Amino acid sequence: MAQFAAGTEPGDAGLTIKQAINEPTTIMKPIHRLISQALAGALMTACASAADAPPALSAKDIAAKLSALQQDGSSYVRLKLDVKPPSGGAKVTLQIQIKQRRSPTSSEIVYQVLWPKERAGEAVLLRKTGNQPASGSAFTPPNSLRALSASQLKEPMFGCDLSYADVIENFFAWDNQALVGAEVVDRVNCQILESKPGKAQRSNFASVRTWVDLRRMVPLRVEKYASAGGPTRRIDTTRVVSDDLNRPIPANLTIQNLQTGSTTELDGSKIKHAVTFTDREFTPEGLRDAISH
Repeated sequence: MAQFAAGTEPGDAGLTIKQAINEPTTIMKPIHRLISQALAGALMTACASAADAPPALSAKDIAAKLSALQQDGSSYVRLKLDVKPPSGGAKVTLQIQIKQRRSPTSSEIVYQVLWPKERAGEAVLLRKTGNQPASGSAFTPPNSLRALSASQLKEPMFGCDLSYADVIENFFAWDNQALVGAEVVDRVNCQILESKPGKAQRSNFASVRTWVDLRRMVPLRVEKYASAGGPTRRIDTTRVVSDDLNRPIPANLTIQNLQTGSTTELDGSKIKHAVTFTDREFTPEGLRDAISH
């Protein structure tokens, strides 16, 4: 029990014990005011934070942002491609350059092998406009040029785990977009975006799911699904860097063919935007020109 110091009169404390017992509001009113003011301040701060917070993005918003990042004008890319067969076969390594002109309504892409020497000059031209089917041409030195049929566009490009159709297709521009869940990928919280083609849109896949890091607006995983069953292809982003426009982009990818067990690793070493190309570079004849430079 607390005691007063010797010689102290209870009245000297300014408020006697009897007064405190009989008049509790004398003490409690200021405390009530302080608590009320603190609660009001906390409420105002919470309301202000909620007002300042950005609105939640819809599935179409996310898809539109990712589509715009993909269809971003002209660019030049250098990358290394490693293809690893499923049963321990010899790894195939290629160095490739990519020239591309992409807009919201059309895409033109040229992939060309730079190394090894025995495959240098192999190239493919891919085109797609709106909802029209993709088209393409493939060139093999010294003088073999052929158009790619719709069925050939499904084949592996340069023997890797991406088809010709994969590299020209923009599923973020499909009509049907939905958020179907959330999951952590590499310690990053991701929203899962499911994309499905509309009636007028053609694809080899019935749907595509993308695990999106919304903070950086970067896909960390992509899975492609056939009309029935589980995914047939999985693409994981293993490294994210800033490009020449200071935007986060996937730099290293691992592509798994979940049907055959083979794996392809892509290592993007260089990218440059706003590059000027000639129209001829995006023609079948222009594929021949590249081996003379």
